[in-house]
Amino acid sequence: MRVIISIFSAVLAIIALTAFGPQSKPTAVPKLQTLFACKQGGKLQMSAQQFLEVMKQPICAKDSLGAQYKVTRFEIQYAETGLYQDSTGLPIIHTDYQFANFAADTIHQIWIDKFSEHAYKGDTIRILNVRAKKEGGLVYRSSDLEIVLR
Repeated sequence: MRVIISIFSAVLAIIALTAFGPQSKPTAVPKLQTLFACKQGGKLQMSAQQFLEVMKQPICAKDSLGAQYKVTRFEIQYAETGLYQDSTGLPIIHTDYQFANFAADTIHQIWIDKFSEHAYKGDTIRILNVRAKKEGGLVYRSSDLEIVLR
């Protein structure tokens, strides 16, 4: 019986020593900013023509130190605003929403064609749920981006 109590006491002592020993510091998660065409971030306003010119360029992410991260996936929410008439002839504004997922850092050709036909003043493009990673590193979430066409 003394042997069992001695072994049990030794196990508890080892657990107590390892539980209160020095801990490794957790690594900080970098705060990333999404950049449209690798140049502009945040809430942007640009003309439809400017948007059509730069939308073919890749989307990038950078941390606060300026280190570049490769975007691995993102989503687009396209809010297309149109002016219509109701049954009495009064003007009403109607917004259609479209969503898409991309598994790369650029917009697919199908959506480039869609924007070329439909992008107009008042439309809003949101780039959401951006995922980016460094070479061989973990995948992090980057900030969202909003583009309002004027």
